[in-house]
Amino acid sequence: MQPVAIAFKDYRINPFTNKGSGELMVIHQCLNCGKISPNRIAGDDNEYQIMSILNESMNLSKNTIIQIKNMGLEPITSSNEEEALISLFGINYKNCMKNIVDWK
Repeated sequence: MQPVAIAFKDYRINPFTNKGSGELMVIHQCLNCGKISPNRIAGDDNEYQIMSILNESMNLSKNTIIQIKNMGLEPITSSNEEEALISLFGINYKNCMKNIVDWK
């Protein structure tokens, strides 16, 4: 299994803020059969690896995006990237980004 994306589970738009939220998942894909499976992000997961996977999420093939959406998950794209960063690091995520060397 190889991590290929970050996605929201139970993604919902808050009607008051117009921002989305949900539980973040790491999406893994089997290198042999191509099966996709989601796993929760744990508190002890490496933040550098999560950011690397998040960057990869921006370049998913249309087929992979469709597979992820068919599982009821919302892949992270440029349109909901900020919501994912807030979910990972809090409202002051920009301060955290200064400490992550691999970030864009």
